[in-house]
Amino acid sequence: MTTPFTDDEIDPLGERLRRGITDTDRTRFGGYRRVLNRLRFDLETELRALFPNAETGSRTKRVETVAAKLQRRPDLTLSQVTDLAGCRIIVSGRAEQQAVVARLLTTYDVQQVDDKSDSPKFGYRAVHFDIRYRGQLMEIQVQTRNQNLWQMVSELAAGYDIPIKYGGGLPEVNSALQDLSELAWRCDLEGTELPETDIDQARDVIISAHSG
Repeated sequence: MTTPFTDDEIDPLGERLRRGITDTDRTRFGGYRRVLNRLRFDLETELRALFPNAETGSRTKRVETVAAKLQRRPDLTLSQVTDLAGCRIIVSGRAEQQAVVARLLTTYDVQQVDDKSDSPKFGYRAVHFDIRYRGQLMEIQVQTRNQNLWQMVSELAAGYDIPIKYGGGLPEVNSALQDLSELAWRCDLEGTELPETDIDQARDVIISAHSG
């Protein structure tokens, strides 16, 4: 199955979403999202068979998230957004992560690899694959358990303040997330798990910073 939507259809929709979400365009994007949902379900099923010892998940972006991304990136067209639909693979450690990365390179039509394991973006660490899957650009993220534990704390912070994901937000929250990211990296190198006490401490900073 390939997507029935062409770039000539999708890109004008993206331009309209950039200006604001109308009911008509929400419905149109919903049709596109249903196609993406079928594709990411099939991709996740394949990944689960390829990596039975890993944890897998998948998601498609909501129209509000897509519109916000297009507003942040005026140079980007909707057909160029690689993470509209994607899958995540979570493994126990760095060796397993590298093995999964090597397997993906030989299995899928990889367009780009972005390794943020040692060079994080705002504390976020993972290996990202942009692939072309049945004609559609999609994303696969490969994370260690420690990298994923950090991301869950980051998502808690983003629930209070979205700009924290892009280097904004409260300085004390940013600092706590950066410190936890560095600790997660060291734990991965040592083959240990991120301590629950440090996770709780970062969560406490986030909640306390936004409680007033």
